[in-house]
Amino acid sequence: MMIGRFIRAGNVEDGWYRGLGTIWTHGDVVEDERGIIIKEYLNLMVVVENLDDKIVPNGFSWSRELLEEYAQQLLEGENVQKFEYTYGERLRGWNCRCGDEKTDQISYVVDKLTKSPESRRAVAVTWIPPIDTEREEVPCMIINDFKLRKNKLNLTAYFRSHDFAGAYPANVYALNRLLEFVAGKIGCEKGVITTVSASAHIYEHDWDKIHKLLFDK
Repeated sequence: MMIGRFIRAGNVEDGWYRGLGTIWTHGDVVEDERGIIIKEYLNLMVVVENLDDKIVPNGFSWSRELLEEYAQQLLEGENVQKFEYTYGERLRGWNCRCGDEKTDQISYVVDKLTKSPESRRAVAVTWIPPIDTEREEVPCMIINDFKLRKNKLNLTAYFRSHDFAGAYPANVYALNRLLEFVAGKIGCEKGVITTVSASAHIYEHDWDKIHKLLFDK
């Protein structure tokens, strides 16, 4: 079993293709706790440098309209459709069960970096222990960590579980919108996005499609 790979990608498409290639070539076949077969690579880190180039990779099935809807869902705190959870609800409408008061973690990040640009505390989390230890459907993206250095805002996102074939481009698309939002509030430039995927995987039902994408060019 190989664990740990670092990819510095020129754009989102490059990061997606190379990440998929790593999982396909070096990953292990695993049956998860739900009985689903995946190809999995542990601890895959991808740094995307140019976030505005090929943000929607060739071969990815989501339309720009659907990606925008997903990004907006991450930016907003409301869970109108009553999903089990949304990232936006967790990031912008955190309820600690201490009454009706909710915490907007993204506003906290903006305030923290405005007051202390070099802060290492501009972090937002989606995992709520008293809730998520009792649920079957829990967040895959757990941490968003913002670092402002040399007037560029960088974002690192930690995924406990990452459907790399089906979700990575959508995740980075939405995170890019989040990074733009925070950078705009602070008045700084946008830096890079780094994803750290503890379990980067490709579901069995996507194997044929990904094989064609990688090798039938």
